[in-house]
Amino acid sequence: MTTFSSSSTPVDVDFSLYPPFPIAWAYTAVDTVCDPLGCSQWRQLLPSSLTTEHAWFSEEYKVPRSIFKLFPKFLSYQEFLASTQQPSSLQAAKQYALETPSTDLADLTTWTAIAALLVLVWILRRCKAVLIPFFSNLGRQAALRTHGADWIPDNEIRITKFGEYVFRLVFHSSISLLGVCLFWNEPWWEWLSWSPPADSVGTKSLFLDYPHQPVKPTMIWYYLVQAAYNLEAMTSLLELSFDVHFQPIFYKLKSSSNDDDDDDDNKKSSAFSSLQFPIRIQWSNTCRGDFREMCIHHIVTNLLVLGSSFFRLSRVGSMVFLVHDISDIPVDLSKLANFLKWKATTAMCFATMVWVWMLTRLTILPFVIYRSVLWESWLLCQNGYIPPIYHVLYKPIFVVLIGLLILLHFIWFSMFIRMGYILVCKGEAHDLSEHKKGEPIISAASTGKQNNNINGYSKKDN
Repeated sequence: MTTFSSSSTPVDVDFSLYPPFPIAWAYTAVDTVCDPLGCSQWRQLLPSSLTTEHAWFSEEYKVPRSIFKLFPKFLSYQEFLASTQQPSSLQAAKQYALETPSTDLADLTTWTAIAALLVLVWILRRCKAVLIPFFSNLGRQAALRTHGADWIPDNEIRITKFGEYVFRLVFHSSISLLGVCLFWNEPWWEWLSWSPPADSVGTKSLFLDYPHQPVKPTMIWYYLVQAAYNLEAMTSLLELSFDVHFQPIFYKLKSSSNDDDDDDDNKKSSAFSSLQFPIRIQWSNTCRGDFREMCIHHIVTNLLVLGSSFFRLSRVGSMVFLVHDISDIPVDLSKLANFLKWKATTAMCFATMVWVWMLTRLTILPFVIYRSVLWESWLLCQNGYIPPIYHVLYKPIFVVLIGLLILLHFIWFSMFIRMGYILVCKGEAHDLSEHKKGEPIISAASTGKQNNNINGYSKKDN
C-alpha cells in the first residue's frame, strides 16, 4: 500500500491491485478500437472472475481518456498576444520565447517547438560547416609540428575527425557549464550538497506537483538546444556512415555470342532487360567502429527527448542531459589526443575519461536518476490528479529506454577496459570505438573510398 500524504487530500493507492502493463496496454488497445465501433461493453463477454471489483479487466481500471487531455494546456503564441493585448511583433515574439514560462515551445510535439527545433538544427549545421574545417586545420598544424609533413597525407581522415571532435568538445563543455549554472540550485540536485536543507526532498521533486510544474524559459531553451544537437548528431552519424549514389533504373547487359542470330529489335530490347534499385548505398570509409551501438544510442536518446517533453518530464530529462554532457568532455579530449597520437596525453585523458564515466553514467545515472524513475515516479499521482492507471501504462516505456542507455554505457565501458589493457600491456593507444579490431596502419593508397556496396558486399573491417 502506497500512501500519498504530501497533498492536501492524501490519496491511498495499492499498485499491486493494478494489472501488469502488458495487460493494461492490451485492453486499452481493445478499448481504443471498440469504443468508436459501439462495442465498448466487450468486457461483459469475459468470465465474471476477470471483471469483478479489483480484477484486471474491471471497469475501474479502464483508461478514461487520452493522457494529454489531462495536461494543463501550454500557452500558444496567439493566446499570449491575446492575454497581453499586443500585436504580433519582434518584441512580442522575444517576450514570448525568452520571458514567458510554460509556452508551446516546452512541448516538442507542437508546431511552434518543431519550427524552433528545425531552425536550431539548421544553425548547428551551418556552424559545423564553418568551424569543423577551421578546427581540422588546427589539427593539421599541430600534426605538422608533432609528426612532420609526411604523416599528414596518410591521415586526412583522422584530421577531419579531429575537427569534428573539437566541435563536440566545444559544445559539450559549453552546454555542461550552462547546465550546471541553470540547475545547480534546483531541488533535484540538492542531494549533491554537503549540507542539504532539512526539508529537502531531493529527486522526489522531479515528480511532485505533476503535471502542474512550471517550465521556465531557461529549461525550455536548454531542452530545445539539446534536442537540436541530438537530432543533428543522428543525421551526421548517418552521413558519416553511408555513401548514397543515384543510378539509372535500367542498365545494359553484355550481349552473348548467339545474339548475332537475333534481329535488331530483340537486341535493343535486351539491352535494357534488367532493373536495378535507383539508390545504391555503400558503407563509408569514415564509418565508426561502434556504429551499431551509437545508432541505437541516438535513436533511444531522441525517443527519450521527445517522450520526456510530451509527458512533461523535462526535469528528469535535464538530469540525463547533464550527466551525459559532462562525461562526454573527457571522451572528446581522449579522442583528440589519440587522433594526433600524443601517447602521454592520451593516457592521461583516458584515465580521466574512465573515472568520469564511472561516476556519471555508471553511478549517477543508474543509482540516482534511474532509481528515482523506478521507485519515486509514483509521486506523479500524489495529488490525485493523474489516475494511477496512467503510471502503470507509461512508466515501463521510460524504464526500458533509460535501461537501454545504461546497458549501452556498460558495453562502451567494457570497450574502454579493453583499450586500457592494450594501452598498459602493449603501450599502444587504439580507439576501438572507431576501429573495433584496432587501428590499421593507414597508407596513402588507402585514403580513397572503398566500394563496399551493402547490396552484395560486406561492411569494411573496422
